[in-house]
Amino acid sequence: MTITSLSVRIPAEIKAKLKAQAEKNDHSMNAEIIKRLEESFNPPPLTAKPVQSDSIELPVKDVTRIKKVLKKAVKELTKKENK
Repeated sequence: MTITSLSVRIPAEIKAKLKAQAEKNDHSMNAEIIKRLEESFNPPPLTAKPVQSDSIELPVKDVTRIKKVLKKAVKELTKKENK
């Protein structure tokens, strides 16, 4: 891996947050920035997770797909009832 330097300008508030988080994680600001950048390129996959004992939380794309299927089913049932 080739290491290079990069100079960026960021708001003081963000720098303070990065510094605090780096200290909390017991590593340098440089390591904190690299970790966050790497995570932004490889976000963890979205998975359904339990919200309550009888429900789950789904990614938006799945909810959108389910809504489309349900709307289509309602249309078809309405057509059959009107015949």
